[in-house]
Amino acid sequence: MFAVLLIGTISAQPHKQSTDYDLIISSNNATLCNMSYVKIPDNTKIIYNYVLTKDGQTFSATVTSGNFTNIGETCMGITCTDGSQYEVGSVCTEVNYFGQELSSSQSTLYVALLGILILIFIATFIGMGHLPKANERDEQGRIFQINYLKYLRLVLWLFAYFLFIAIIFLSSNIAFAFLSEQMFGKLLFSIFGILLAVSPVVVILILISFFVGFYHDKEFQKLLNRGIFPGGNL
Repeated sequence: MFAVLLIGTISAQPHKQSTDYDLIISSNNATLCNMSYVKIPDNTKIIYNYVLTKDGQTFSATVTSGNFTNIGETCMGITCTDGSQYEVGSVCTEVNYFGQELSSSQSTLYVALLGILILIFIATFIGMGHLPKANERDEQGRIFQINYLKYLRLVLWLFAYFLFIAIIFLSSNIAFAFLSEQMFGKLLFSIFGILLAVSPVVVILILISFFVGFYHDKEFQKLLNRGIFPGGNL
């Protein structure tokens, strides 16, 4: 009679999605162990007959990442023999996006951080609402004073853009961590990728708008300093 440590079902540590898994089991006198199947979270069984590498009383194998693409419990069926008797069992691991178990405090931290970012995002637009949009004009529509505070709106627009990217990224991570269905997390992460990819273009456009507008205002300010009040559109 021989003993195998995996008799029944053993729950291993959480495993990171789409990465290889190092399967290691022990037996006091088994001569051969193999992995007979992998059962993914939707209860589909992928049949294998993979012989584990023996090193003393330890048997090991690397289970490839393709078996761990789905979020949820994945189990590997193991069969061991000493040449006359067989023992069967399984090793199960909870597959998730992070590869670790999230505590309630970590979950609360993620949600709180997302809430803070959203509040800052809203506050940014409230702040923009109190800034001037253009130069000061008189009753006839002529510019009589250059208002440079309007350029702070461009800075806040850029800040809000990258803050929105951070919100989308954090939201995708939360979706991956807490939702068993990955479609929403993948959608958010795709949006994050698109926003991040076009961010250099956004930065360049805002910088061009800033410097062109600032140059025109400086030229207009020279006219105002000489007492000329043209009816410009700046």
